[in-house]
Amino acid sequence: MMNRAYANDPLWISLVEQFREACVLRRNGRHDESEQILQTELPNKIAAWSKQPMPAGSDRRSALETMFQDEQRRVDEAFFVQKLVATQIEEQLLPKLCFMIAEEIRDVVRAEARAGRSPGENLSRRMTQSPARPRVQFDEPTLDTEPHLQAA
Repeated sequence: MMNRAYANDPLWISLVEQFREACVLRRNGRHDESEQILQTELPNKIAAWSKQPMPAGSDRRSALETMFQDEQRRVDEAFFVQKLVATQIEEQLLPKLCFMIAEEIRDVVRAEARAGRSPGENLSRRMTQSPARPRVQFDEPTLDTEPHLQAA
């Protein structure tokens, strides 16, 4: 959550985004990159931010601690939602898609069987055809529409 006192401060916004990035990297197992941000880049940014004038009634340490907690919670919640969505996709969507694709394949095989062709015959015929069939058919050129070359 963005601290309202610093909502328009580009340095604060950058600091929050950088800390969030470190949290995401850590959650993804990229500990070395996360540590690089936490040990090198973030302290420099915090130091620069700390030198700025403060809004009345705000405490830098409290603002940082709150931001650290809020961002860690945001990242944890995002990963939780990601896990829920992945589970839903895996358990519900993929089986439905597989079923729909299998049905379409069965329909094609049935249609080919009714037409007296084996699926392998149709496949080999399709593989030897030109992959790019024109979707537009042009009229045959006539003599009066063709450009004429004249000898100089």
